[in-house]
Order: sequence, then structure tokens, then C-alpha cells
Amino acid sequence: MVRKTTSLKIDEELWKEVKIHSIQIGKDISEYLEELLKSDLKKGGRK
Repeated sequence: MVRKTTSLKIDEELWKEVKIHSIQIGKDISEYLEELLKSDLKKGGRK
């Protein structure tokens, strides 16, 4: 799988929480966000 590099604008406090949570679950932020996006799409997140 080819991975795309992108840039996001995210609330600073939310980013801090995501970073802390990612560390706690032993994943980097990219892995964590990718899993969240895939999960949402599987649940019918595509419109």
C-alpha cells in the first residue's frame, strides 16, 4: 500500500489528546488516525 503524506489543521488541544492517547495505545498518530478513518468508513461513513 502506498501511503499519502498530507497536512491537517486540527484544534491544538484535540491534537494533544490524540498524541497522548496514541502513545498510551502504542501507536503513532498516523496509524491511529488511519484506523479511525477506516472504522468510520466501514460503519457507513461514506456519503
